[in-house]
Amino acid sequence: MNFVKSKKLESMGGVVHGFSNREVGTDASLIEKYSKLPRIAQLKQIHSANVVVLDDIENHDDLREGDSIITSLKDVGIGIRTADCVPILIVDRDKSIVAAVHAGWRGTLSEIAIKTINTIKSEYGIDSSLLTSVIGPSISSCCYVVGEDVAALFKERFSNCDQYLFESGESKYVLDLGIANKIALEKAGVADIEIVDICTKCNANFYSYRREGKGVSTQLSFIALSST
Repeated sequence: MNFVKSKKLESMGGVVHGFSNREVGTDASLIEKYSKLPRIAQLKQIHSANVVVLDDIENHDDLREGDSIITSLKDVGIGIRTADCVPILIVDRDKSIVAAVHAGWRGTLSEIAIKTINTIKSEYGIDSSLLTSVIGPSISSCCYVVGEDVAALFKERFSNCDQYLFESGESKYVLDLGIANKIALEKAGVADIEIVDICTKCNANFYSYRREGKGVSTQLSFIALSST
């Protein structure tokens, strides 16, 4: 069973994580068996900036709407599904909380990464300087072209979008969602950031909306605090 792993998270004890590919997809039973987790809590993803705090495992199957999930529960996986969008996994230095974030272009525009960090601060009192964030496999700038309509939204909202949004001619733009979210995390005060350099459209081992079209399946990115 193949999972992409973060070098940073692999070096930390007490954290279970993985970025699945199309071999596993979102088969929670396989992932739970592989990771030795009794369950993987997920959300009803709606391309929003909604952040959900999971503090009651009894209701973990009652899918709430949102695109970011945070928990301090031990041995409870949290996961998000992607097929080109950016998955972000977060843990603090003391391994007391974990978060999983789904950031498509809409979530990136709404600064869901920053809202997740701010929720961690407000709910748990953990400073952003104590967080490690990993940006997982997603569509890269080599393959992600957007129109003037999307580009205009970023140009209107962010003065620094020239760091990840580039004109490619004929009213088209290249958008680097990974870098956009890295910049957002840095803006929120996170310094320890890893980017997994895999483009989901280029790499056929991953599901890709841009390559396969509407109805494409997804892969799951998950993280958990281990009690052992």
